[in-house]
Parts: sequence; C-alpha cells; structure tokens
Amino acid sequence: MGFRFLLFPFQWVYLFILTIKKLFFALGIKKRHSFDLPVICVGNLCIGGSGKTPHTKYFANLLLRNKFDVAILLRGYKRSTKGFIHCNKKHTLKEIGDEAYEYVHSVNRKIKIFVCKQREKGIKRIINDFPETDVILMDDGFQHLKVKAGLNLLLTDYLNPFWKDFILPVGSLREHKSAKRRADIFIVSKTPKVFSPIIKRDIEEKINPANYQNIAYSYIKYGEPKLVYKDSEYEGDYPENIYSVFLLCGIANPYPLEEYLRRDAVEIIKYIYPDHHVYSESDIDRLLYDFNRHLMKKKVIITTEKDVARLMLPEIKEKLINLPLFYIPISIGIHDDKMFNLENKIIEYVRENRKDS
Repeated sequence: MGFRFLLFPFQWVYLFILTIKKLFFALGIKKRHSFDLPVICVGNLCIGGSGKTPHTKYFANLLLRNKFDVAILLRGYKRSTKGFIHCNKKHTLKEIGDEAYEYVHSVNRKIKIFVCKQREKGIKRIINDFPETDVILMDDGFQHLKVKAGLNLLLTDYLNPFWKDFILPVGSLREHKSAKRRADIFIVSKTPKVFSPIIKRDIEEKINPANYQNIAYSYIKYGEPKLVYKDSEYEGDYPENIYSVFLLCGIANPYPLEEYLRRDAVEIIKYIYPDHHVYSESDIDRLLYDFNRHLMKKKVIITTEKDVARLMLPEIKEKLINLPLFYIPISIGIHDDKMFNLENKIIEYVRENRKDS
C-alpha cells in the first residue's frame, strides 16, 4: 500500500461527491434517458485497461454480420473540437481523438462512428439524423448515468479485477464496487485461452452475480505484426525469433502485450507512457537514440493498434517512417459456455428491441 494510505481522505471526498450525484438521479432531480432503439453500453468500473475498444469492435462486427445497422458512440477524449461529430477518414486525430480515429481506420465502413461528450444528446442526434440505425454501442458509458442503456456489459480485467481494487485516488475504481448491480453481463477480459474451472468458480464467487446477471469470459487474439506506415521505405521482414523489442506504447495496461512478446524476444526495452499519451518529438528522440546505439542486429520497434493514431502526427512520422516499426493487431475471442451464450444474448436483445420489432 505504501504512501497510498495518505490518499484515503481524498477517496472519501470523491466517494461523497459521487454519492450525491447518484442521489440526484435516484430522486429524479437529474433525469435518466431511455431510448426507443437498442443501446448497449460497454464499460467498466476502473479508469482503463480492461479492453473496451476491442470488445466494442467485436460486438459491432457481430451485429453487422447479423444484418443490423450499427453505430458506435464515444466521448472523443482529448479532441480539440466540441459537440457532436460523425467521424470519417478526413478527420484528424486532434479533431476526433485517438480512439475514434482508431475506429474509423480499422472497422468496416458500414459501421458509423460518432463522438459526443454528452452521450444522451449524441444518441438523440443519431436517432434523428440517422433513422436507419438499429443499435448504438456506447464505448465507455457505464458511469454516464444520464443514459439508461438497455444492455450493460461490464468488463473487468482477469489479472486486475474490480474486487481487488480501490476507489480513486487510492486505486483505479471510478465508483464503488456496489455499482456492479447495474450490469446485465459481466465480461472477465484478458483471461488465458485455457484456465482451470477452479479459477472460474472462484471468479464467480467473487463477482457473486444476481439472478438477472450473467458472466462471460474473453481472451486476446494477437494478429500478425503490421508496419505502422503503409508508405514506409523499410523493406525488411518482421524477425522470426531471438530479437530485441523496443516497446513503445501509451495504454492503460501493456502487461498482456509484454507477456506475448516475451515468447520470442530476447529482451524488451520499454518506453511506457500513460493512457492516451500524445507523443512529443523528445519522446521519439529518446527512443531513436537508444535504438540506433543498440548493438543487436535483429531489433524491432513494436507499438499497439491504439497507439498508431498518435504516431501519425507529421512531426512524429517523419522521424519513424523508415524504421522497423510494427504494431500488433488484436481481436477478442469468447470462451465457449454451455450455460450462457454471450453472442446469442446480444443478438436477441437487439432483435427484440429494435424499432421495427
């Protein structure tokens, strides 16, 4: 715990403010908004690192394959603009934020991407301006109490579950663990591909779901490394074995990626920054200085799919474009469960609640 015990008084202040906020909603002083089309919230209790974006992509693709018209709504964190924006590939990173930029450049173009800080206003705009929409997926909206989503998916990291965490600023929880009762489905993310039924039973005891709640388990699927810059003049291949990795990333939890890279890398030299970090030229200069001085011939720079957007800034791209800079694409796999089928649950919810049903 260390010095963190000094932060407990601030935790109680934060919790008091949060309780007052929730009380306003409970008393009807502040209004919660329901909508006439399916709204699915993909959220968590902590401040990041559970995999909301890859899960949202997974569910968006699932619904698209089942012939639904899908929209994704997110805040647009750290963007320079305000208000409601329908995002496209002409928008810059600064205009829509790194997460929306990633969506626009990685998902099927039939999936519409929107940013709006006030999510309830964003949903109303989508309904009014894009009436063909069958379902809206909210990336990170569990704490946005103005929106009463029809289906709440609550993610928790397998290695850093919410029941072991503390409320801000002592830990990373954005609200008390009791908020789990708003969830319809818990998704334990980043699990091993194979794990013991004993561990699974222990997790279920810790979550202690109510009768209306279900639990699903997901894992990360890593794809083949890809060059960050399509116009790069680097002509070498990704090394097959025994090489040095310079890991550059600004995400909440890089640990699973580190463990994946350790399978083949002889060493990992880390340049880890906070989530949503905007890289400066000095950040890149430090990396390049170390990379060029390193004696290993087989060496590569690895980043994440989420970081790619932030490496597209012209002044950053100019420094890195001709280097062996790769990102590892990721997707989500869902563990089979004879008792509960997550995909069927989501499809049934949308089918039963869309406007023409």
